[in-house]
Amino acid sequence: MAEQMGTMSGAERGHNAQSPTIAEIEVFPVRVPALHTFKFAGGTLAEAGGTTPHVYVRVTDSEGAQGWGEGRPCPGWSSETIETVTSTLRHHVTPALRGLPVHDRFQMHARLDRALGGHPTGQPIARSAIDVAVHDLLAKRANLPLRAFLGGTTDPVDVTLSYTLTDHVAEEASESVTKQRAAGYRHFNFKTSNRNVEDIAVGAAVRDAAGSEAFVWADANQSLRVDQARYLARGLEEAGVNLLEQPLIGDAQHAMAQLRQATILPLTLDEACVSATDYYRYVAEGLIDYLVIKVNRSGGIWPSVQQLGVALAARQGLILSGLCETLLNRMTGSQLASAYGCTESAALNGGQFLDESGLFPDKDRVEYDGSIHLDDTPGIGIEPNMDAIGDMLDHDLA
Repeated sequence: MAEQMGTMSGAERGHNAQSPTIAEIEVFPVRVPALHTFKFAGGTLAEAGGTTPHVYVRVTDSEGAQGWGEGRPCPGWSSETIETVTSTLRHHVTPALRGLPVHDRFQMHARLDRALGGHPTGQPIARSAIDVAVHDLLAKRANLPLRAFLGGTTDPVDVTLSYTLTDHVAEEASESVTKQRAAGYRHFNFKTSNRNVEDIAVGAAVRDAAGSEAFVWADANQSLRVDQARYLARGLEEAGVNLLEQPLIGDAQHAMAQLRQATILPLTLDEACVSATDYYRYVAEGLIDYLVIKVNRSGGIWPSVQQLGVALAARQGLILSGLCETLLNRMTGSQLASAYGCTESAALNGGQFLDESGLFPDKDRVEYDGSIHLDDTPGIGIEPNMDAIGDMLDHDLA
């Protein structure tokens, strides 16, 4: 009998009747006001005076414990929209997960795979929102900050932010760096414009203004051909830039191999690295040097931990990024990354571009002086204000 039990899955054996289960999943599609415009090669993440789409999820278990997650749809970056994320969570994810023991994250993702097209990369932003909410709930039940629940420390941790530059003129970029250094930022990343000469000049200006100790990285968001990428990489290498992110279209592994031969500038992926399998393919061929930790892109914490396992085994560098998300996801990424010792140069830029004053009235407690400060609060460490969610609710989807 013992041998037979050893070969059975958790679903086949059944779960302890005392285990709390997922009882309720609430979905809140909201529009958050944008303070400044944020454009990149694939589109626009924020338009000054407009709003940005976010979907908050609150999971409640059968004993009343709750956890929060955030999905940040961006049609110019991925195929998901606020409408698809909301519909998927309400009509496909909720029926699939209701009644599941809340601790069973392996079975949760198995059910998500079946509900979202039979593949682990299906609808990662919707998947991430529910995964993060469950992890927040579990960490709270354990009375641990999320990083400690994931194997990290309960000691306070500071995650140093990287300021995202949208300047495409060298002089303006230099002025922005000088201003933001005075505000406490030490590291800088910038979006390329697909004009190589100008982008190389911006890289050199940022390096000069930021100083030799700063980590400076360029993000091309899949916008370049191989010949353009070769030229840009060589110029950025000479300018002293530390990293080039996703220069080529996401499915062009063969082209990345050509680029790798042309430069010693460290390279990394973003849009091409949804799953651990995606990431492993590039690492195994020696084509990249860093893992970009991005919880929304990769379907949540559980799949991101799988990527981190590959990165650690391959001795890759780690950096943290986001999708112009609100403080809930910035804190989530910081908790995850810090559990693995990644606390520098985090490109979590939602605080630059979004008006979160209503959603997170205590934001100044955790984000200031160019850093996110993680204390011993259980779970992610922050929750959105329900009154503000009500004010920002997208009533067409509510």
